[in-house]
Amino acid sequence: MLGFSTLGCPGLPLRDVAALARKYGIELVELRCAADEPVHAGLSKAERDAAVQALDGLGITALASYYRLCDDDISILADHVELAHDLGAPAIRIFPGRSPGTSVELAAQRLARAAEIAEGVTLLVETHDLLLRGTEIAAVLAQSGAGGIGAIWDAMHTWRAGETPAEAAEALLPWLGELQLKDAATATDRRPMVPGTGTVPIRETLAAARGFTGPIVLEHETKWYSDAAPFEESLAAFVTLMKQ
Repeated sequence: MLGFSTLGCPGLPLRDVAALARKYGIELVELRCAADEPVHAGLSKAERDAAVQALDGLGITALASYYRLCDDDISILADHVELAHDLGAPAIRIFPGRSPGTSVELAAQRLARAAEIAEGVTLLVETHDLLLRGTEIAAVLAQSGAGGIGAIWDAMHTWRAGETPAEAAEALLPWLGELQLKDAATATDRRPMVPGTGTVPIRETLAAARGFTGPIVLEHETKWYSDAAPFEESLAAFVTLMKQ
C-alpha cells in the first residue's frame, strides 16, 4: 500500500489531497497535524466530519503528531487520540524526544503510560529526534511491555545514524507499522530530492524490508525546505520506483 505525507504539500485543502492521491493511484495519506494544516486537534466536531467528507474515501495511514515521549505532557497525545477516532485514523505517529533527558529507558516508560490512553489507536514511534536507530526504537518498544504499539522506520534517519538498511530492518520488522521513504542530497545536506536521484539507499531499504505488507509512505519535506524538489514530481517518481 502506497501513501504520502501531507508534509510534502503543506496547507493543501483535503479535497485537493484526495484528488492528488487518486491521480497517482495512492491509497493512503499520512496527515500532518499542526495548527497551520487542515487537520489539527483544535478542530470542532463539524470540522472533523467535513474533513472526513473531503478525503472522499482516501485511507489514512496515521496522524502525524508532534508528541514527543520524553518531552511532552500526555494531554497532548490524548487530544490526538480523540482526533484519530473522529477521523477514522488507525494510528498516531509519535517521536521519542529531543530533550537532554531523552533515553531508551525513559521513552519506554512514557510509552507504557501513553499506550494506556490510546484507546484502540496504534502508537507508532518513529526513528527520529535523539533515537534515530532502529535498534534504539526496537528497544523502546520491547522495554515498554505495552500493546497497541509499533514503529515507523524513517529510512533516511537510520541511514544517517550509521545503520545499514539490513541492520535497521532486522531490528524493526517485528514492530513495523509503516516504512517512510525520502531522498536527500547527502546525510548532512537533507534537502529533499526526487526519489532515486539522491544518496539515501532507497532500493537497498526496500530489499531489506522485503515481505513487509504495510504502508510505504513518501515523506517529502517541502514544509521545511524552500529549495526542495517539486512535490508532485517527487510523488510521480516515488510511484514509478515502487512499481519497479
